Amino acid sequence: MMRPVQFSDAPRYQSLFAHFEVIEFLDGNVIPWPYPENGVEEFLRFIQPKVELGETILWALVPKGEEEMIGVLHLNPLSETDHRGFWLGKEYWGQGYMSEAVAASQDYCFDVLKMPLLLLSNAEPNAGSRRLNEKSGATFLGLSEERYFAGGGTYRSMKWELTTEAWQAHRKNFLE
Repeated sequence: MMRPVQFSDAPRYQSLFAHFEVIEFLDGNVIPWPYPENGVEEFLRFIQPKVELGETILWALVPKGEEEMIGVLHLNPLSETDHRGFWLGKEYWGQGYMSEAVAASQDYCFDVLKMPLLLLSNAEPNAGSRRLNEKSGATFLGLSEERYFAGGGTYRSMKWELTTEAWQAHRKNFLE
């Protein structure tokens, strides 16, 4: 299940997010390492006006039947470079949670927001994110110049484009 991130999620968000393995491949110009103790609260204060204006969507990922978040999926429908970002608490990796969230977010983008395509990216060494893009039916567009990531590395970003038609063709088999 996905629901809007709330300020009351900040302690749980912070406890899951502030781990090197979780943020290693996120934008180092936005996310510092080591991650500050009040980093999530500052981020939520910063992002809230953009959420209220509909410029960005920030969903908490919550397993069915539970209340606590296990990760976040962030949509930027107005971006000209990258429409989606996500992370998942390390103890929840490999259990299909992110696949479910990605499928739901892509359905939302195409069916509700009526976006004609999604621009996606991932750090070149991030195999999990790359697999989700491939499985979605996204077309690989190429590599960017190297940029700084939160884990301290500089990597190229893999750039992808996912059309409504490609998602519809891959949707049925995406969660298998």
